[in-house]
Amino acid sequence: MTITTQRRTVRARLAAVVGGLAAITALGVAGPTATAAPADDPAPVQVQRVESDAPVMVEDLKISAKAASTTDYCAVLDGTFGCKNAKPGTGLVVARLYQNKNYGGFQVVVFNPKYKVGCTSGTGDNEGGANLGTALSNRISSVKTYNSCDVKLYNGNGKTGASTGWIDKSALLSGFNDKANSFRIS
Repeated sequence: MTITTQRRTVRARLAAVVGGLAAITALGVAGPTATAAPADDPAPVQVQRVESDAPVMVEDLKISAKAASTTDYCAVLDGTFGCKNAKPGTGLVVARLYQNKNYGGFQVVVFNPKYKVGCTSGTGDNEGGANLGTALSNRISSVKTYNSCDVKLYNGNGKTGASTGWIDKSALLSGFNDKANSFRIS
């Protein structure tokens, strides 16, 4: 093989690789990317695609100054019941509970300060929970969960009474609207 032939072969291979990369890029196969929350969400959050390994953390929440005054924080831990603090902290967001339908009004940001990757896939475990307290009882109308977590709402304190099924996301709790007094994360 001559040097000229070798150069043509190298150029042809290089052109094939560049062409392949261009085709992959055109198809949009560029890995996980963040997408913004819907515009109707009064407190948008960076939401990662399901296939992303990046968890949603408290510090990722984009809570406006106006919404911050109506946001409560609840740190939960595995196997325990009750909020461990009521201040924003570092940790994995597991749920957001909202006063109004369509994720409006005041909100409770539930997070686990010890989690780094998310909840387990099943619902038989106890990944924390709490009573909503006098100010928030019977006032929850919509919920969102994050990082493979689910939430169950109860109409009594201490996870007692009637309950919802496991919820991933609900813009309106329908039959359970304004009836929650406590919750459990799984």
